[in-house]
Amino acid sequence: MLNENGMKVFEARYAGRDENGNINETFEQAVDRLVSSVYDDKHPLYKDTRDAILNLELIPSTPIWANIGKKDRPWQPGACFVLDIEDSLEDMYRVLKDTALIFKSGGGVGYNFSSIRPKGSLVMSTKGKASGVVELIKLYNTSSNMVMQGGVRRGASMGILNVDHPEIMEFIRCKLDGSMANFNLSVGITDEFMKALESDATWDLKFGGKIYKTVYAHEIWDAIAEAAHACGDPGLIFLDKIQASNPVPNDILNKTNPCGEQPLANGESCLLMSINLAKIMNGNKRNLQKLDKLTRLATRFLDALIDVAEYPLPLIDKNTKATRKIGIGFTGLHDALIMAGLPYDSPRGRKFAAEITALMSAAAKDESMKLAEELGPFPKWWQSIYYPDTPIRNASRITIAPTGSVTAIAGCEGYGIEPIFGVAYKKATNVAGDFYVFSPLFLEACKKHNVPQEVLDEVGRRGSCQNVAGVPLEIQRIFKGAMDIAPKDHIAMQAAVQKYVDNAVSKTINLPNTATVEMIKDCYKMAYDMGCKGITIYRDGCKKGVVTVGTTDKPKETIEPARGEVVPRPYSTQGVTCRLDTGCGKLYLTANFDDDGNISTCCDGNFHLRHSNTRKINGRFAITQTIVGIAFFEFFQVNTQVNLRAIHNSTRSEKAHDINNPNTTQFY
Repeated sequence: MLNENGMKVFEARYAGRDENGNINETFEQAVDRLVSSVYDDKHPLYKDTRDAILNLELIPSTPIWANIGKKDRPWQPGACFVLDIEDSLEDMYRVLKDTALIFKSGGGVGYNFSSIRPKGSLVMSTKGKASGVVELIKLYNTSSNMVMQGGVRRGASMGILNVDHPEIMEFIRCKLDGSMANFNLSVGITDEFMKALESDATWDLKFGGKIYKTVYAHEIWDAIAEAAHACGDPGLIFLDKIQASNPVPNDILNKTNPCGEQPLANGESCLLMSINLAKIMNGNKRNLQKLDKLTRLATRFLDALIDVAEYPLPLIDKNTKATRKIGIGFTGLHDALIMAGLPYDSPRGRKFAAEITALMSAAAKDESMKLAEELGPFPKWWQSIYYPDTPIRNASRITIAPTGSVTAIAGCEGYGIEPIFGVAYKKATNVAGDFYVFSPLFLEACKKHNVPQEVLDEVGRRGSCQNVAGVPLEIQRIFKGAMDIAPKDHIAMQAAVQKYVDNAVSKTINLPNTATVEMIKDCYKMAYDMGCKGITIYRDGCKKGVVTVGTTDKPKETIEPARGEVVPRPYSTQGVTCRLDTGCGKLYLTANFDDDGNISTCCDGNFHLRHSNTRKINGRFAITQTIVGIAFFEFFQVNTQVNLRAIHNSTRSEKAHDINNPNTTQFY
């Protein structure tokens, strides 16, 4: 059953509640709710599926737990969605509305913004100028704050822009100010671009057949690495590698879900379930028969769930059923490696992971072919790579997701394909509070070797057992955390597993704080050369994370744009008033100064600011509003120039789907 942290997550996110919000469902009852929504209790797979979930061997994704079988919400099981956006105002806002409905149901959404004309382009219908890609992403990001995913977290999105778009440089750098926390960003990289980079050639930035600018390919490459070094974004998506493995080649795969593990065509969704690899271990041996059985159970359960689901849009219902994509993955890989006595960063560790994934891939494909014999292949089968020789029920089947919350349910120490973050750490969550974790597997190993308590105390303070006197080298070799593993070994593990994954792998390449921009570029090139479909870099300390190594150390300070001190407004001031012409009409902003030059504000016109805080920054003055989310006023030259720009003062959350943004401001 659930451990303490698992119970926290279950009760906060997934347990059924009465009309007053009180929990009225146990974990066992929740499992019954899920399984009975797909199978009646006489079905031959009912008991095996129920037992597998109840025993934490099969772990459904968050939307399945949160939605399926509940009377007070639609039965929406999909975690991953993508939507196309056309270059028109009407379609931009249509997609925004559709996105809100998906967020409400508990899913995350991915977009490719390359169809949007660049900033400053002429809009023929109005003779105005286009706002461009970055402004559209800001609009979508702000909207995310208004909708909770399944009532438990902010809506999460992935924004991709192809590397040849004229606005690519602005896109690459748009999160350097700490904004847009609800968006993960990735650059869509092509093989053609990589060839240009290799030969140090020029690269055309173009839209609609028009070349806007020509730059050297390395300028874009450098900008990507520099931005990722500073704030963790953007990542890379290798578009040609994704399209090359597309099971329905006529569908364009240029978008992924927010965590990048699921490339999808317009309007498709994917249902996820993970196998707990810690549960297939008998001592230090793998039970491959059990793994095969669990994979087949997951294949049939997810396929059946597609047909009982209630999707948020007719388009999604149609396109999901047209390809019937499912995503069976795993969690607890590092747990299994530890039990097997294999280091995560070793050739034997990668061979172990590859063999596990290969077996899952083969079992899922075989079971999907059996389902096709019973129920027929997926409707687009005749357009697929499987036609005409291989009737199959599901166009794709294996996906390695990050499994943030559900790993806590499973009681694993390693999330998805990731190594353990550390042997001791704190994890902060939005709704379930903080988790304090000291690796049970590590403590068990130390007990066998009679490691003294004072040594354990030191490990707890550091969060790592590496180079701690008194910890046997054998234990240090096995219990390496994410920051203890070389970047090349992170990438090598991702590449080893990707060979047998028909979708993609969500993986973070952890780098030390001292990592250089050149190291990041080396990682990018290695990921491309080794056949990965994408890559995400995280340099320690580049943003405020939700996981802190060590159980007693304070979290690292957030790296944010410089902020001045809050200055109380005095009883009397003197000031000047400036007029700003905005899209909403005329805004009159009054700046008041005290004798020391500190500033406060009031405004008149179409709207008012209330509850202002005043900050003094490097000889400039900024006024932030604490009520609606997007206003930031900067005074560069009082009486002559006032700039109004929309920002979102928050940071990107951990790569797992837990996205929160409490620090927004708002208009009143």
